[in-house]
Amino acid sequence: MSFNLVIPQLPNFLESLGGARYKGLIIGVFALSALGSRPFSGKLIDVIGRKPIVLFGIIVTIVVTFGYNLVYSVPFFLALRFMHGLSAGFTPTGTTAMAADIVPANKRGEAMGIVGMAGNIGMSIGPALGSEIGVTFGNSTMFVSGGFIACLTLIPLFWLKETRESTQRFNLRMLKLSWREILEPAVFLQGVVMLLSVITFGALLTLVPDYCEVFGLKKNGYFFTIVTVSSITMRILSGKLSDKYGREIVLWVGMIFLVAANLMMIYAGSISDLFIAAGLFGLSTGTNSPTLFAWTIDNCKSEQIGRGISTLFIFLEAGIILGSVIPAEIYANKAENLSQAFVFTLVCGLLSLGLVSGALYRARRG
Repeated sequence: MSFNLVIPQLPNFLESLGGARYKGLIIGVFALSALGSRPFSGKLIDVIGRKPIVLFGIIVTIVVTFGYNLVYSVPFFLALRFMHGLSAGFTPTGTTAMAADIVPANKRGEAMGIVGMAGNIGMSIGPALGSEIGVTFGNSTMFVSGGFIACLTLIPLFWLKETRESTQRFNLRMLKLSWREILEPAVFLQGVVMLLSVITFGALLTLVPDYCEVFGLKKNGYFFTIVTVSSITMRILSGKLSDKYGREIVLWVGMIFLVAANLMMIYAGSISDLFIAAGLFGLSTGTNSPTLFAWTIDNCKSEQIGRGISTLFIFLEAGIILGSVIPAEIYANKAENLSQAFVFTLVCGLLSLGLVSGALYRARRG
């Protein structure tokens, strides 16, 4: 909630600093920083423990969010966005690993569904609340509110015990990474499936506003509300099903939802069609995300869980970046190209479906 609370007002805030032409870097700098920090957080989570990494991310979030009120220049602002991205690379990875440690294997999918649902709720509440506070009371109050919400995360963290049994004291040599410590080979398949499947999400973030305008809808937030609601509805159910019937079969169903959503985006003839696509995409996300995280943890030894989770996050963020850039280039600000942009995401969805189908076939063969 704290990450997303400040997002709606940041473009206007940056414009007030004279940085209107740098608006694209608001998300870009944040995402690249988060992406770059994942390998380090993944290694440190497995070596020094989960809780110190979560705490580090929270402290950075608190300092940065309050720090926005001290910004006086565009470079200062972009530096803070870079630091904010670091916190996003540490805290979610650590909390996911902690959940994986304390939950039995036969409830792992359900647990990942709960963790994902909590994130969805925060991501949906944050922008609406931040926009309301920013417009009504000003950006300064909004930043203080975001910092206060970040401070509240310290309360449950106080009661959480370290879940990694064997830990070491931090030293700078731990920041030296080998290739294997950047990407965990044991979960490479899960990472590629994640990358291909979230390309659609990156495209939706970039192109939905323009697609909605084609049908005369200015308030494109309704599209993402439908995505969020359908995703939250699906998460716990899909997690339980993957615990019972297996990751591959549930993930295969999720990929069918993804392909159907892309087909609806390609052939959409009305705003109703877009909303149906939003519902299908939400069902896909609610199915695929917890199942992929559970499947990743299934394939990791206890000393590799942090690295495995960080690997999956690396592929996730890379997929969102690719999905934001390539379909936008295909679209080229021409309405007639919108369907072609989603042909690209459909191909990616079909490739992910093919990989999951292969994994399902191998699982059924034993």
